[in-house]
Order: sequence, then structure tokens, then C-alpha cells
Amino acid sequence: MYKRLVLMLLLASVFGLQAQTLEKQLRKGNRLYRKGDYAEAEVNYRKALEIKPVSAEAQFNLGDALYKQENYKDAMEAFQKVMELTPDSKLKSKAVFNMGNCLLEQGKYYDAFNVYKVALKFDHENEDALYNLEYCRAHLVKSRIIVNPSIPHGSVEASEKVAFNGQMVTLSAEADEGYGLAQYVVVKADDTQVTVNVSGNRFEMPKFDVLVSAEFKQYHKITIDQNTKHGKVSADRQKAVEGQQVVLHAQPDPKYMVDQYIVTKTGSPTDTVPVNDTVFQMPDFDVTVSALFRTALKVSVDSTEHGQVMVTDSLALPGQNIGIIVKPDQGYQLGELSVVSDSDPTTTAPVTDMNVFQMLDSDVTVKATFVEAQDYYKVVPDTTIEGGRVLLDVEQATRGETVSLRNEPDPEYKFKEYKICQLGDTSVHVQPLGNFFTMPGMDVMVSAVFEKQEGENQDQQQQQQDQQQDQQQDQQQDQQDQQQNQQDQQQNQQQQQQKQSSQDISKEDAQRMLDALENQEKQTMEKVNEQKIRTQPKRKTDKDW
Repeated sequence: MYKRLVLMLLLASVFGLQAQTLEKQLRKGNRLYRKGDYAEAEVNYRKALEIKPVSAEAQFNLGDALYKQENYKDAMEAFQKVMELTPDSKLKSKAVFNMGNCLLEQGKYYDAFNVYKVALKFDHENEDALYNLEYCRAHLVKSRIIVNPSIPHGSVEASEKVAFNGQMVTLSAEADEGYGLAQYVVVKADDTQVTVNVSGNRFEMPKFDVLVSAEFKQYHKITIDQNTKHGKVSADRQKAVEGQQVVLHAQPDPKYMVDQYIVTKTGSPTDTVPVNDTVFQMPDFDVTVSALFRTALKVSVDSTEHGQVMVTDSLALPGQNIGIIVKPDQGYQLGELSVVSDSDPTTTAPVTDMNVFQMLDSDVTVKATFVEAQDYYKVVPDTTIEGGRVLLDVEQATRGETVSLRNEPDPEYKFKEYKICQLGDTSVHVQPLGNFFTMPGMDVMVSAVFEKQEGENQDQQQQQQDQQQDQQQDQQQDQQDQQQNQQDQQQNQQQQQQKQSSQDISKEDAQRMLDALENQEKQTMEKVNEQKIRTQPKRKTDKDW
């Protein structure tokens, strides 16, 4: 019993000390926040969250500090976590209100408008959310989306007939038999010289009526040359329209490598199509795909002490760039690194500062020595990246050591590339080699670029449409027979419906009702703009001290 009592007293003491430390970090962060030192306030709020990760107050205040630094992406994430940490509906409303403010600061009135509505659902007395809701409403313009009804070789549909500026509109296309979608085209309805950017199959609605169309082109066939020696070649599609990208793949026989892809006009081998690495753009004719394979050269690695050495490719072609991966043991760093020809030991391949060499026209062996480490340099991740984050396995490394890179995109984002520079001087760059880089003799910061994925990629969408079209062709004949039998019944039903409709309401009356509804909506908006003038939104952060 005495031991249990002592344990309970110890636990109470620990929890009490933890609470005091948490409050200390919060108070310090709040003082810095009031002084306008938002970066240092952020540091203290993060320390508070290390002590108590489920502190809604620390999470809320962290969001405020990030907001003041105009880091709206991370601020949004912080306020979103508040929603998960508290059952308090009023605090949730404040957190959502600040999420709306983050969007508003970026000019995203439509998205902010919808977020403020959520804030009011949690607390209908949140006057600031109501004020900013009306402020956004005054900046929203509803415009028409007009679809071109007479597009050659296909048709297009839009997810909306009218939309507010900032609203995302999704497009879909259906091509005639033998044709495929080349691109969507969205322009200003009364000035076709003004274009609207379409990403994948989506676009952001502007403040004017738009005309939606598309360009369809005839499919051309991609044939694989079956007489290719020492390997097989394939393409990521069997047909494509002019301008589409086609990706090629090779499967060499053992001890062989692809030396060159060859794309020619079908029936005319002298008419070649340029191939960039493994990709070519489909021309306006059928093509035949082949490849040349050659015997591969071997890249070996000598045994070493106090570290490991690996290469990016164990088989290569002359002139091919090969990366050397260096991993010293703890307390050691790279000494010397060399690449020697197996057929002539006096012939070597120069190795760059990035531990890269060009393959000789012979088998080679990579040799390395390790010495005691003299200096370690910092490897720091960039915490201000939009759309994702970089993940590092080490915080420091020696000169010549290989540092591995990983990334974690946010939802709706995809990784594009890494950016590495000297810490404190972005003008000094370090070249990454895929998912790793060679550590220079200086501290570095690792960043990355992430791209937002606005809907499906057009090529992926087109492939799906091609597959669907092939399946539909097999079913069309049966459907035509069924449709013919149904047409007579539908005609009779339509005649009866038209007769009944003419008795209920005339076409002119229906149009007058629609006009009245539109006028009523217009008058409501004018009243809002006149009586509730929102010259400036309320952007206070509602800190929960």
C-alpha cells in the first residue's frame, strides 16, 4: 500500500511539472506573439505541443503564429488539427473561421465563403464569420458555362451550367469512333481571344461567361516491330492522336541493354519520329516502334573497409552516367574514389564532386578508401514547402557521403523535384541525383517542389476512354436493337406527357417563372451589396489565450 501511494505521488508530481512547463511555453509564446515576433512565438508553441500534443490551445495559437507569417498552408493544417482535439463547438467555429481567413488572404472567395458557412454551423452566433461570409458573397459573381453543341468528331459536357468565380468545374468528353480527345478549350464567351487555363479536365471559373469546347483528332495506330533482336519493346498505348505523348518500355535479354528506340512511319522506314529518352509525340500518321539492343558492360565494386560503396547501375552502356553511393561507417569519411578499366588498369574514368562518372567502353571496377572523419555538415529540411515535405534520414553528413531523400506530398499534390542549396545562401546549388545527393563541404538545406493535381491527367483519362470505347463498340449493336424497340413506346409517352404539360403550364408561363426567379436573386444580391457594404473583411484571429 505504501509503495502504491508513493507511485501515485510521483505520478502526480510528474503531471504537475508537465502542466507547469506547458503553461510556461504558452505564456512565452503569447508574449512574443503580442510583440509581433511570430517566428519565435511559433517555436514556443511547437515546444508546448511536444510536451502535450493534444493541447488544442497550443495548436490554435500555433495556427495564429503561422497565419501572421503568411504561411497559410501550415496555418490551415494547424487549425484543422484543432477540430480533432476539442469537442468545444465555439472553439471549432473559431478555428474554421481562421481557415476561411487563410483562404480569403489568398483571394479564394468561393472556397472561403463555403468555409465560413461551416464556421456558422458550429456557432451560429459567430458574427465575424457571418460578416466575412457576406464580404465573400459580395465578391462572388455567378457566370454561365456555355458548351459548344457542334464540336467536330465528339462532344463535351461540363459539371455545372453556372458557377461562381473560383469554383472548380469538371469537364468530360466523348469522342466519335476512330477519334480521341486532343485538348479541352475554354474561352471567354464574348471574346474568344481570352483563354482560361484547363488543368487535366478541370478549370477554375473566372468572373465572366465562358464557352467550353474541345479538339478531337483522328486516332493513329502504334505497331510493335516483332523482328526486334535481343529484347522486346512495348508502348503504353496501342493508338494515339496527334500530339499525345507515348511512353516506350524495353525488356532486354540477359546481358543486353537497350541502346536506342526507333519510331518510324508505318510502311516508310526512312521517315523517323524523334524519341526523347523513352518518350515520343504521336505524329499525324501510323507508326512502327522498334529498338536496338547491345551487349551491356559490367560495373563492379571493390571490397572496402570502414564503409560501403554501391553504384546506381551494375550494367551500363558507353558514355552512360553512373552514380556512386557512398556510406561511411560512424566516425569515418570518404578518402579516395576511382573507377578503373578492367581491360586496362592504366585507363580510368574521371569522377565528379557529385560522385558520378561516365562509363568507359569496357567493364570497370569502382575502388574507394575511407579515413577518419574530420568535419560533419548540417542537412536541414525546408519547413516552408507548399504541397508537401521532405524527409531526411540524417541530420548531418561528411563530405562525399551520399544522403538519401524521401518526400511526402499533401493530398491532391504530387512530387516534382528536389531543390538543394547552401544553408543561408540559396544562390549556391547542389545537384540531386534522383532520390539522393552527394554531401558537399558545407551545410545544406533540402527543399522540394510539389505540383497540385487538378483532376485527372488527360492522357490517363483518354486511355480510360479508349478502353471504354472498345467495350462499348461490342455492345452497340445489341443496344441499337433494344433502342429501336423502345423508341415507339417513348414517342407515345412523350406525346401524352406533352399533352398533359400543355394543360398544366404553357412554355411562356414557365419562362416567365424562370425570369422572375432570376430577377429575385439579382435584387437580393443588390440589396446585400447596398445595405451590407463589406469594404474590409474581419481578419482577427480570435486567439484563445
